[in-house]
Amino acid sequence: MRRIIYTSDASPLMTDEKVAAIAEKSRRKNGSMGLTGALSFDKGRFLQLLEGPSEAVTARFEAIRRDARHQNIQIICDVPTNMRNFPNKPMALMLPGEVSEDMHEALSALFDLADEPAAPSRQTLGDLLPRFSELDAA
Repeated sequence: MRRIIYTSDASPLMTDEKVAAIAEKSRRKNGSMGLTGALSFDKGRFLQLLEGPSEAVTARFEAIRRDARHQNIQIICDVPTNMRNFPNKPMALMLPGEVSEDMHEALSALFDLADEPAAPSRQTLGDLLPRFSELDAA
C-alpha cells in the first residue's frame, strides 16, 4: 500500500459546491479502486490524502496531475504504508468549518492560506497530521 499527501492550487472558478461534487464522484471511483482518503479545500487550495494499493494510488494521482482543476501540485509525502488513516472513507471531505482551528491555522501558515502566519506557539503540521486522520472516527 501507498499514501500520498499533496497540496495544489485550485482552478480560479472552484467553489465549495464543486469540491463537494468532486468528493462525491471520487467516493464512487475510489471505492471501486480500493482507495481511501480525505480532501480539504480552503481559500483556493486543496490538501488531499490518498491511500491504497500502490498501482491504484499511482493511477489516481496521475489523473489528478492531468486535471486542470489542480495547479502547482506539491507532494508533502509519498510513502509505503501498512495501515490506512481513512480505512472506511473512499473520500472524506473536510471544508474549513469542519477542521479544528489549530489544524486550520497550521495548514494556513504552511501553505500560505492566511494573510498572516500562525503564531510560533501554535502546533506544526507535523503535530496535526495525526489529527487529520482522527476526523475519520468522528
